[in-house]
Amino acid sequence: MSDRESATDAISSFTRRALIVIGLVGLVSVLLYFANRLLGVLLLVFASVLVAVAIDGMVRLCQRYLPLSRPWALVLAAVLILLVLVGLGALVGPPLMEQLSQLTQELPQAFQQLVGMARELPGVEQALGGVEDPARSLAQPVLNRATSVLSTTFDALTSFLLALLVGVYLVVDPAEYARNLLMLCPPARRERLGQVLGMQGQALRLWLISRLISMVFIGVFVALGLAVMGVPMAGALGLIAGLLTFIPYLGPILGVIPTVLIAFLQAPQLGLYAVLLYLFIETLESNVVTPLAAKGMVRLPPAYTVVVQLAGGVVAGVAGVMLATPLAVAIAVAVQMLYVEDVLGDDVEVLGEP
Repeated sequence: MSDRESATDAISSFTRRALIVIGLVGLVSVLLYFANRLLGVLLLVFASVLVAVAIDGMVRLCQRYLPLSRPWALVLAAVLILLVLVGLGALVGPPLMEQLSQLTQELPQAFQQLVGMARELPGVEQALGGVEDPARSLAQPVLNRATSVLSTTFDALTSFLLALLVGVYLVVDPAEYARNLLMLCPPARRERLGQVLGMQGQALRLWLISRLISMVFIGVFVALGLAVMGVPMAGALGLIAGLLTFIPYLGPILGVIPTVLIAFLQAPQLGLYAVLLYLFIETLESNVVTPLAAKGMVRLPPAYTVVVQLAGGVVAGVAGVMLATPLAVAIAVAVQMLYVEDVLGDDVEVLGEP
């Protein structure tokens, strides 16, 4: 082969590789563009997967203790979930709704009083300068944000119902959807990817159980503690604290804010006691309850969890913060199994692994 032919072949090979790289870059760019445009839909799909995983956990629990086929176990799980929701709604629904309504009225007053107390501290008045109404100036952005949130309440409720509906469809026959997803993968990798999907489902179930234990413990004991201390609307404040505990680490910080404001409205000393109560309950939950009741549950390192939550908030707002941690659990399982184990060849304790 002459030098000229060799040079021509080299140029052709280089051109082919360059075209392949350009094509891959273009494909990735298009996928990222559509992923950004469809971010809300993708988050809704993942929320539906979480709903399906939660219901599937109930189905597996029924099948473990009762000789039922999956369809009958699914029916029993649905009936049990419905009975629990209806029972709780009938028992604590009316007083909680009344307390929540009262809470929305008294929180601005508590904020005003807290700012007034702060102005009496040495140097605060000079630092505020010519601000006539610092409480209004500080609260206005918060009120604007709250108004924006309230205006999208219908959208949030619609998204929740859609996630619930899609989750129910997924849990009826999860194997079918898993098979359809694996059909998009190379045949030689389908078995391994099926194992990854199974481990991701198990890790998410364990993570949801750990969150449920924390939510119930925090909500019940915050409500009881505040009631004993004489803080009004203890049930509503406990409910808020329990629900926000779904978001690890950041949620409890947000949950203590309304509690402290309402307690300070009664007396500054009571506000301090409320903070101490909240710190005691959180410490007890993190160091005693969860290790004992949720042994083997999935728990990500705190720094890693907070970083992914902040990233989720930047990318997708409140929904990103709420779904960032379970999404990080699913990604961590895939990285551990497909990269650390399969590529690097290292043994690692996969999240959710028995």
